[in-house]
Amino acid sequence: MKNYRIFKNFINEEECNILSSWIMDNKDNVFFTDANMKGRRLTTRYSNNFKFPPISYQIQKKIIKKLKLKSFYLANFKDGMVASYAEPGDTCYLHKDPVWVEDTITIHANIKLSNNEGGEPIIEDEKIKLNKKDMWTYPVSNVNHGSDIVLGEKPRIMWVFGFSINKKTCQSIYE
Repeated sequence: MKNYRIFKNFINEEECNILSSWIMDNKDNVFFTDANMKGRRLTTRYSNNFKFPPISYQIQKKIIKKLKLKSFYLANFKDGMVASYAEPGDTCYLHKDPVWVEDTITIHANIKLSNNEGGEPIIEDEKIKLNKKDMWTYPVSNVNHGSDIVLGEKPRIMWVFGFSINKKTCQSIYE
């Protein structure tokens, strides 16, 4: 079984611009807080008192369809989504995420929303090269993952969609 899958150009430019603008317009609000990853990252992971843009729910449905998720739970954050803003200098140590629902595997489907230098995801010991609008999905409760340091002057922004799925569904995604 592979550790991840990449879907090139998963979203279009308009969808990317809407999600990116939402993050840039809101990153200074109280619902964006420190990600607690020992880096320079803000996230919506720990907040509930705000509204995501409607397009994010359409993209979530597109992911569910693409991954053929029939039986699943949304991850344990607002509506199963997280918006992330990582300043230059941010990095994330290798770690595994929790299993949110007993007898399931937690997966993330992340979409890169920016052209930035560095900040590439690391899954196990492999650095993944991605472009803006690409989605990568991986079983975050099963594999060590983190990110390389964000370089240059532009932040790395991305959107995370999380799901708890059974082992059989997980195997079908990553085989």
